[in-house]
Amino acid sequence: MNNPIQFQISQVASAVGLLRAALEAEDIDALPNAIAAAQQALDKLNAYPGGVEQLRIDMDALPSPLKEEVKTQLEEATVDHHINGELIRLAAQKNAALQAFIAQQSDSATYSSTGNVPGLGSGTFSKKV
Repeated sequence: MNNPIQFQISQVASAVGLLRAALEAEDIDALPNAIAAAQQALDKLNAYPGGVEQLRIDMDALPSPLKEEVKTQLEEATVDHHINGELIRLAAQKNAALQAFIAQQSDSATYSSTGNVPGLGSGTFSKKV
């Protein structure tokens, strides 16, 4: 893996894959590091000399077997990225549903003038239920 393009694409694919694994496992403790690694890898990719267009040109100039390997990694990273977006959306929906459930179970939410609902509005994702 001497080629800098292959190295950068490999880093991005690995970081996005790790983020997907953390999201699928609902591993709240692993998310900060996975998000940071993915962001760092994407920032390095965005800082490619000449930008994304130059990266595409340089990828097309790679020798055939290496070019196919890099494109395969990039396609896998793209799929993982789309799945990550869906997993995050589902986690947000789950969080909203859990907050609504907590609110419905609280007598003070309906019958009290203070309306204290534990955990409502905290905006944090819950661990696996």
